[in-house]
Amino acid sequence: MSMKSCHATALAIVLWYLMIPPIGADNKVDAHAPLSKWKIGVGFESEKDCDDSVKDAIQNPMTPAEYQAAAQATRKAGMKPLSMAEMTKRTQESICVAGDDPRLKEKAKAAPPK
Repeated sequence: MSMKSCHATALAIVLWYLMIPPIGADNKVDAHAPLSKWKIGVGFESEKDCDDSVKDAIQNPMTPAEYQAAAQATRKAGMKPLSMAEMTKRTQESICVAGDDPRLKEKAKAAPPK
């Protein structure tokens, strides 16, 4: 394989990430925060797979029982759970971003070294 075809193959492999908006100090979704503050959720092999996942989550929201279980787990972890309305908003505000999006590089720069 030539160097040119290796480079073309590398460019063809772009992962997509479901980005989840952060929660502000007021325990509300902050969809206007810079992307570097958002959480990287699940990775996908294509934009369509990511978009389909978001659409599915919006069309099939948490049941009250699922919300109660999530809220209980959040409290057990020592955090304040979001209201069901804020959980729904967080899902609706989530976006798909290509793995090579320069805003993700800003996130990597902002992360403390491990």
